[in-house]
Amino acid sequence: MATIVKTKGIVLRTTLFMESSLFASILTERYGKIKVLAKGCRRPKSKLCGTLELFNLNEIIFYRREFKEVYTLSDAVILDDFEKIRQLPGKVNAALVLCEFFEKTMPAEERDEHSFKLLLNFLKELQKTDEFSVKSVVFYYLLNALSIAGVKPHLENCVKCRRPISYNKKKIDFSIDAGGIVCEGDFDDTVIFLSSDTVNTLKKIYSEQCSHIDKNSLDEIEKIIPDYIYYHMNNLVLRSLKHLK
Repeated sequence: MATIVKTKGIVLRTTLFMESSLFASILTERYGKIKVLAKGCRRPKSKLCGTLELFNLNEIIFYRREFKEVYTLSDAVILDDFEKIRQLPGKVNAALVLCEFFEKTMPAEERDEHSFKLLLNFLKELQKTDEFSVKSVVFYYLLNALSIAGVKPHLENCVKCRRPISYNKKKIDFSIDAGGIVCEGDFDDTVIFLSSDTVNTLKKIYSEQCSHIDKNSLDEIEKIIPDYIYYHMNNLVLRSLKHLK
């Protein structure tokens, strides 16, 4: 038996279906990530026309059934289309980075209010930030998304032997494979050198003591994150991250 439900949701991805319909993947506030079919939404006179643009925040109504992978979308009302993001191509691509991350990593219908809140706060922050700070905002929120996904980098001591690491050194060994900083005795082929400032920035981000990444730390973080995600999230590649400017 179908149950009619209403919830807020952010559009992560859409796929064309036949001539006038769309499949949409939506991160909802109450039901996690769901997939819906919006019949006839591409027709100009459809009440759903324009509501399923990527990263729209909508209030949606759909028919929910058990043991069904796709639900029928009954209605959608745009709460925020983040117009200021859409005015700049660089911001559009930035918005897609987090949308792609949650689309590819979240299990279907696993309620996760933290992910929904993080994505919504990211879009709000991205909308008001200047174009020169876009990359910093993306990586700040992407690092927090990794924490929600359970793959936060280990930064407190050597991830392998748990020995303390000196933060007074100019360079600190970071093992992408092991998922965190390592001492000299646990060096491996995936170790790269990070400045102590970058490691401290990462620690402050995860302890909510800062929300901005300086240029030098950003350059180093940008170099490690794609490989880190690939190693720790089942060979995941974020295609939108490659086009981030």
